[in-house]
Amino acid sequence: MSDIKVERVCQYALSKDNKPKSLFSKIGVVGCGTVGQSIARLLSSRGLEVVFVEISEERIDNANKRISDYLDNEIDRWGMTSSEKRAIMSRITGTTDYAMLQDCELVFESVRSKSKKADVNLVRDAFIQIENNTKPETIIATNATILGTTEIASVLKYPERAISIHFLVSQPDAPVVEVSRGVRTSDETSKKVAKFMKLLDKIMVPIAESPGGISARLVSPLINEACQLYMEGIGTMDEIDDMMTKGLGMRMGPFAIADKIGLDKIQMWLDGLYLEFGDQKYKSHSLLKKLVRSQQLGRKSLKGFYEYNADGHRINSSNYSRL
Repeated sequence: MSDIKVERVCQYALSKDNKPKSLFSKIGVVGCGTVGQSIARLLSSRGLEVVFVEISEERIDNANKRISDYLDNEIDRWGMTSSEKRAIMSRITGTTDYAMLQDCELVFESVRSKSKKADVNLVRDAFIQIENNTKPETIIATNATILGTTEIASVLKYPERAISIHFLVSQPDAPVVEVSRGVRTSDETSKKVAKFMKLLDKIMVPIAESPGGISARLVSPLINEACQLYMEGIGTMDEIDDMMTKGLGMRMGPFAIADKIGLDKIQMWLDGLYLEFGDQKYKSHSLLKKLVRSQQLGRKSLKGFYEYNADGHRINSSNYSRL
């Protein structure tokens, strides 16, 4: 037995230097609010390493807790196992240090101002910080709905790396993603993003650069008109939602969609679209503005057009009866 030479299988494998590197193995997310958390969960569930940047340890802890709570809810619905949750959480790392993004192949910007308004300067600052802490070939993507890639990327040394990748907030698991190029976005960047979408098993919908894209420009006026129908006494909120779901086959009615997205975000979209186009259909309805002022923002505040428990389930038919 002493004359038998034992050789390790791994010595016949490619050396570490020669192993082919996956194009996308580590992804960054700057800003881990509701949207950033959805992006981080999605990427990690596809086996990718995710680093998210937040402004404080408190915000990091809050993001991790909300991601964990969301996954627990998936376990309760038999949509996930505990081991799958542990694997997803193990691939997500929070930090306050932009330097942790240096090895990322793609970084998502998902920052939002405290005023809940589209703030181009805030997003530009995030883009500059990302560029200063990543390689020149790293793709920088914004998930902004109203702001255009061209306007944001104008502050970059390499604006050809910038692109807009808009995941649907109300349906993070939706199979489609809106992608739009800026004026200076390179063909190489677009091709890499197309490969990235395939990696995520998503259908890329390439759209022309325009505030709101397709989804926000369609859903915002729908919610506005639903508010008007309710205020005119045409139907209760449940009746209006039922008409759209049971009658027209939508997964959720306009009031339920608004609560899921966040009423403050809907108002931000409408305000941005109204400023851009000046069309009255984008002027925020008074009912929507009233609820936002009273901090009834939807599911995240447990009360919007409807009321919710801590698990995000509705606990009443609606806040309001027919006028």
